[in-house]
Amino acid sequence: MSAPVYLSIAGSDCSAGAGIQADLKAGFALGCYPLTAVTCVVSEVPGKVDAIVPMEPEFVANQVRICLKHFPVAAIKTGMLYSPEIVRAVTAELQSFEGPIVVDPVMIATAGEALILREAISVYEQSLMPRTTLLTPNLDELQRLLGTGEDIRTAEELQQAGSVLAKRYDCAVLAKGGHLEGNTCTDILILNDGTAHRWSHPRTTGISTHGTGCTLSSAVAAHLAKGQELVQAVENSLHYIEKAIAASLKLGELWAVNHGAI
Repeated sequence: MSAPVYLSIAGSDCSAGAGIQADLKAGFALGCYPLTAVTCVVSEVPGKVDAIVPMEPEFVANQVRICLKHFPVAAIKTGMLYSPEIVRAVTAELQSFEGPIVVDPVMIATAGEALILREAISVYEQSLMPRTTLLTPNLDELQRLLGTGEDIRTAEELQQAGSVLAKRYDCAVLAKGGHLEGNTCTDILILNDGTAHRWSHPRTTGISTHGTGCTLSSAVAAHLAKGQELVQAVENSLHYIEKAIAASLKLGELWAVNHGAI
């Protein structure tokens, strides 16, 4: 018996709603075997980041190196990389990898806390973006990468912003519109050639969406590892997230999305 293998390079979330823990749940739920390389250990719960402890860059690189050497990794997803040194260390290990790489540019938590050092963003752009197959920024990350200081308020502005980044980085961009106002969530995939694909679904209210970005990018990596084309992988992953949100659990005083229940 075998399963498609992909590697998640991301932070650890002690509340298990985001990061490596979310990636593991999504990967197993979608029939893959997810490997992990831990970049940071984060003390957090939905709505609050209390502390971040980054791993030594060489240790992160070692995790990536040994996974790529001993497993048939078919796709890679990167999440929280945090520092310039970790970004460089990870990128160096990915130079010989020939499969798809999904980059979730984890910069700002849903609650608003910074999850990356400011000086790491330019290193992201210089070293990791040229190797990226799909970039999956949320609204805040999209605006940060654009660097114009202008707010994005509509789906049309979301698509325009995603198109700018797709052209700038020469990669596909999934511009996530979950933070736009309104009763409908719209996500737009812009391919390298400028072609756009749009999906919309009703907004679910009253729950935390902590970790949905991590889960979505991991789901895309899982579907790519299974051999799906990018557009189909994104569509299937968005459908998975929609079902996961609908199946959310209330745990204690916090709402958390039960991503592994699908």
